[in-house]
Amino acid sequence: MNRYEFRPLFGDTDAMNVVYYGNYLRYFERGRAELMRAGGGAYADLAAQGLHLPVTEAHVRYQSPARYDDPLVVSTKVAWVKRASLRFDYLITRKTSAAGEETLVSGYTVHGCVSTEGKISPLPNWLVDVARAYVSESAG
Repeated sequence: MNRYEFRPLFGDTDAMNVVYYGNYLRYFERGRAELMRAGGGAYADLAAQGLHLPVTEAHVRYQSPARYDDPLVVSTKVAWVKRASLRFDYLITRKTSAAGEETLVSGYTVHGCVSTEGKISPLPNWLVDVARAYVSESAG
């Protein structure tokens, strides 16, 4: 599991000072990017190979709101890896003390690998290796 810590910007919130619900998908994206970076790769590496990972499915479960400047953590892992697709699982928590965290949001995104022309393409070997390094213990 990869962990990324950040604080929401004022512009991430709505009139009630609550993080706008759609921004959690951006936070998921940041979690994916940081997981790939920690594994030694990056989205830019995919693009350089003429490949992309569009989202084909997304699920978000909201449990408690985040607010401007809350100390948040996005924990990201990989649920499964197939020939031309993979699924990332996310947990967003708020730090409540030096050791404590409160769950705010959980969810997942499924991605297919496609060429620049939009044709399904196998995941590159380097990305398969990165993803497998972060496959959750409970995944089959």
